[in-house]
Amino acid sequence: MLRLSLAGSGLATLATAGAFAASPIRVLIVDGQNNHDWRQTTPTPARILDESGLFRTTVATTPPKGADFSAFRPEFRKFQVVVFNYNDFGGGSQWPAEVEQAFEEYVHGGGGFVSYHAADNAFPGWTAYNLMIGVGGWMNRLTPTPPTGDGP
Repeated sequence: MLRLSLAGSGLATLATAGAFAASPIRVLIVDGQNNHDWRQTTPTPARILDESGLFRTTVATTPPKGADFSAFRPEFRKFQVVVFNYNDFGGGSQWPAEVEQAFEEYVHGGGGFVSYHAADNAFPGWTAYNLMIGVGGWMNRLTPTPPTGDGP
């Protein structure tokens, strides 16, 4: 229940921030694998954001677990905010290194990011992602040592 509240808080904060935008804020929702039914859960934040008139959402769906990810190359930089409704819980697919690097550069460059509900289960071995979501000890994660300098 706490995670649902936090996810709802993140979306509420996102909606409040959008109130000051002159044109709709471009949001990318990434889904495709999850230990929850992402086909049912992705439309909810997309509808909430789009109906506000403050956002324009696009959905990028990853290939299914075990499939070829070579063509999965979301253009994060085209969006002001990326919302993950994705996790590789239970042995799902790790993203290609190029996609991870592109996402790290996007966030490092000031791109917005919301980890929606079970997205905190994703990528236990991706240190930069774990720093972004601020979770240590969940899903066999060790609290990562933050890098020196600017960080992710």
